[in-house]
Amino acid sequence: MINYIAKSFKQYIKEWSEADLLGFNKFLIRDVLLHLFKLDNVLPIMMGLLLLGLTIQAQESVYIFIPQSSITSFISFVLIQFAIALLMLLVCPFVIILVFNHIGYKLPHIMPKIFLPVKLALLIISFYFCLKLTAHGTFKVNDVFLIMLLWCGLYFFLMNLYLAQKHHQNPLKLTTFRILFAIFFILTIIKPFSTILYRTSEMINYMEINPSLYLTQTNCKLIAKPLNSSIDKNNLSSNYSQYFESADGGCYLNGNLIRLGFASDYIVIFKQNIQPVNEGKLSYNYYARLNCYSGSCFVENVKLDAQHDLNTQIFASVHPQ
Repeated sequence: MINYIAKSFKQYIKEWSEADLLGFNKFLIRDVLLHLFKLDNVLPIMMGLLLLGLTIQAQESVYIFIPQSSITSFISFVLIQFAIALLMLLVCPFVIILVFNHIGYKLPHIMPKIFLPVKLALLIISFYFCLKLTAHGTFKVNDVFLIMLLWCGLYFFLMNLYLAQKHHQNPLKLTTFRILFAIFFILTIIKPFSTILYRTSEMINYMEINPSLYLTQTNCKLIAKPLNSSIDKNNLSSNYSQYFESADGGCYLNGNLIRLGFASDYIVIFKQNIQPVNEGKLSYNYYARLNCYSGSCFVENVKLDAQHDLNTQIFASVHPQ
């Protein structure tokens, strides 16, 4: 049994190393891209990706906001968000793979003689430089690792489909391996996808990080009221002028906040504590979320595990104004 597995693996590596790169590119364009962009395929795929994106956004953050006065603008924004995320996470590596294969095909006397790990190393280096050139510091080290893992997995998956076709097997047939890859894909893409959504929101002013914001007296009272009485007074953002400053008829929020909005609808997410609040073995952050629709406002209280709070990462990357 072990000998059979070892022999099969060796044969698989041999086929992978000697794969016809031009044929691989033709397969990617003819059998993968054209299949994906057929009308009866692209619509359910896009719907699935949109639902996946909304699910990720809902699970990873507390800033899901659907305006009531500008639904059309919001839908356009969401489509732009997902287009940028997909371009970054899927289209870029796909293009790199096509270019890498084309260069390899143009060097027939060199590429077949290069040891497979060296080929993979060259491909990974190409992935890395593409990420560095396009991300501009958007991702942290952990995110970069996940994206590189995702892109390498995508290359391995596409090569697996190509070799399956060469053996006259249906490359699009659902198998255990492909199901496992889908699970791996979803788990790997969650964190970088969320980061891109954050950055895209900020770039097109749907989301503002630590703006200087004026609120009326009523809204100030709503947002400054401590959610948890166990938060020490010295740990309350509202007790420090760099975050919360009282003014005639209202107050200014200067830090520890996120504002999202379209037209007259907006929300303000204000972090009430400066340092995480320890409760037993866990630490938490408390947020007051001020929701305003057509001039009518109310507050929701949100409690997040400090270890998995994406908002704190965003605050850390932007200095309070």
